[in-house]
Amino acid sequence: MRLPYRFAACLALLALQALPAAAQDLSWSAFGTVGYAVSDRDYDYQGSIDDRGTFNRDSVLGLQGDLRFDPKWSATVQLKAAQSLKSDDRWDVTPAWAFLAWRASDDLLIRAGKMRVPFYLYSESMDVGVTYDMARLPVEMYSLAPSTDFVGLYGTQTWSRGDTELALDVFGGQIGTTARFWTRDGAPPAVEPGAQFIHVDVQTEGLALALKTPRSTWRMGAYRTATWQTDGAAVPVTYPYVSIAPGLGYFQVDPSLPGPGVPSVSRIHNDILTLGVEQRFATTWRVAAEYARMIQHDTQFASDLHAGYVAAFDEIGRFTPYASASLLQSSAGTRAWYRQLTQNTLPDVVPGATQVNQAQRLAAENIWAADQRSFAVGSSYALDSRQKFKVEWLRTWVGEMTRLIDTPPGQPTPHDTHVDVWSISYSFTF
Repeated sequence: MRLPYRFAACLALLALQALPAAAQDLSWSAFGTVGYAVSDRDYDYQGSIDDRGTFNRDSVLGLQGDLRFDPKWSATVQLKAAQSLKSDDRWDVTPAWAFLAWRASDDLLIRAGKMRVPFYLYSESMDVGVTYDMARLPVEMYSLAPSTDFVGLYGTQTWSRGDTELALDVFGGQIGTTARFWTRDGAPPAVEPGAQFIHVDVQTEGLALALKTPRSTWRMGAYRTATWQTDGAAVPVTYPYVSIAPGLGYFQVDPSLPGPGVPSVSRIHNDILTLGVEQRFATTWRVAAEYARMIQHDTQFASDLHAGYVAAFDEIGRFTPYASASLLQSSAGTRAWYRQLTQNTLPDVVPGATQVNQAQRLAAENIWAADQRSFAVGSSYALDSRQKFKVEWLRTWVGEMTRLIDTPPGQPTPHDTHVDVWSISYSFTF
């Protein structure tokens, strides 16, 4: 890590270990969701949803402790149990939050440690299902960033006038995480088919501005991320085309293949712009909408896309029915590369054609390409302020491709099709 972020992490960890004995106030809270989802397809969607059903996708359990030492100093630790980022077959318990907070004044808060990047409207509460009415926050929007967490420094300056509040968040930090890729057929024995888990480091800096009134919340943000593989592996910038006969050739996707060489960089950078709003229009009606534009600077194969959703809610007693529509689409250039690498196959009569075709497909499956849109209807039912039941029907239309579907070995990549998902969940806090 860069020195300031390492210092912040050490400071927070030392404080969390040394200060509990001096705490004047200690409080505990817990939250969780037990969620079941099933689709009408035999392949996995969003990592684990298929026609056999799963509790893994939406279930989570969290425990949080807050220590207050005096009016200015406090510390927070939150542990979360959820499906592992490093395996499809297990759960992990991880520290979702671990920070030391100093309230320098009524309007200035400074934190150091592990925290949540304020990408989204519901960033801070995205694991606490009882705080929102949708059965699942739209994956088209909430799957954009390689990590929603960071270890570093976070400052918040607030200006208030009457019942209106304006807050500016400025932060920077770094974290190690795991990126999941799916290979349909792999390239045995070097690469087995199935899920591949790549360890990456992500550095994030940015700022977000939020305006809150009794009837609305507006948030806009600008962020810069740098991502690199922990093992130091390079990221290709582009793939040169190698012609072997008129109208016949391949893309050099690996330095071991004949060709002029694959240009590469050690890390990639993205700029991310976000805008979100939740607005109440009447006593019971409200609308939430978010939009994000992710711009890639260093390679033609990483996330360069736009995404967003709009959702409408109507509060009817304890019920809150809703409908939402969302979109996730990679840039035309990203989708074109996926298309070229999967469709430009050499005939079997060409020596080494099998290996070249496998390599091209593996390269395509490492592109973060998506072309999908979704529509959902559902409802929450509030037992009380701390408990909610939710049900939802979701239909996702897939255009050319989507990285959110795991194509079974030997089968064609799902495209120009749809997936239906039914979800039911129970969320609580105490």
